[in-house]
Amino acid sequence: MRVYRVLVVDDSLLMRQILKDIINTEKSFMVVGEAADGAEAIEKFKQLDPDIVTLDIEMPKINGLISLQQIIKIKPVPVIIISAYSKAGSKIALKALEFGAFDIVEKPSGSISINIAEKKEEILQKMSVAVKSDINRIVRQFSEAKEKSGKKSLQRENAVNLVAVASSTGGPKSLMDVIPKIRAEINAGIAVVQHMPAGFTKSFSERLNSMSELNVYESYENCIIKNGDCVIAQGGSHMIFDEDGVIHQSDDPPYHSVKPSADIMMLSAVKHFKNRIIGVVLTGMGKDGSEGVFIINKMGGANIAESKETSVVFGMPKAAIETGKVDFILDKDKIARKIEELADEME
Repeated sequence: MRVYRVLVVDDSLLMRQILKDIINTEKSFMVVGEAADGAEAIEKFKQLDPDIVTLDIEMPKINGLISLQQIIKIKPVPVIIISAYSKAGSKIALKALEFGAFDIVEKPSGSISINIAEKKEEILQKMSVAVKSDINRIVRQFSEAKEKSGKKSLQRENAVNLVAVASSTGGPKSLMDVIPKIRAEINAGIAVVQHMPAGFTKSFSERLNSMSELNVYESYENCIIKNGDCVIAQGGSHMIFDEDGVIHQSDDPPYHSVKPSADIMMLSAVKHFKNRIIGVVLTGMGKDGSEGVFIINKMGGANIAESKETSVVFGMPKAAIETGKVDFILDKDKIARKIEELADEME
């Protein structure tokens, strides 16, 4: 059995110790070093040549974003961001995903979270998937995302057609490739469930909005989606459509161990949109979205799954495809155009 070498980076000695204890419980991982700031992280990375790095974002001397860029230049390896939510920190963490970080784990109670053990399963699961992924593909796909100065959607009609999107690990980059390519005049609203910690989805929606012609925003209670809108499910809450198409926030338990869940969003959406739904399953771990595409197909809608070739993690698209209810398997650079074509065909 291969043992993967891990570098732990956090400015808190206590956090480093707890993270080392968590990681070392898994036989396939061994912590070989630690660093207290970004500058030390770069030096330790050169010395120790680890296979994977856990990285805090808000640190002294050199922050996590700069150290991430330097680490990936030296040698592309998976980097898991383990960081507390703050307005500044969440934006930097999202930038880290654009720059090639693999995924984010949120510290549950601030920079020094003595209860980080609550996240043990999530940390180890994401690390286990990360070391088996093609990190070179992630780095190759990176390109600086530009803000878009073009027109914004001026449509104010309530959407009668819906694009329902499921996305997880690797999804923020896929969404940044797909959503900005969709024109403002699309004959549909777009609802996105991206598996992301509470507090990060608002910054993510603001980032996507700056890049898009669509009106992109985080979900809120009693929201009504319009044509040309793209609503991002709020982290830590399920996004549910009622029979009138009104969006509600739900504190129901996680489904498939995730909250928000794309399946819950999709299954609720068919109550109102019926056969006027396009299901889209992007990269991610697990099987969230597979039940949704099944019911969308049963109701007469259409489904798209991201191809293995462009998925960072092929778990969710593979599970959707295995239902036999996916109509199109596409590289992510072809998904936006297909969404527009299918929306144009709807009444």
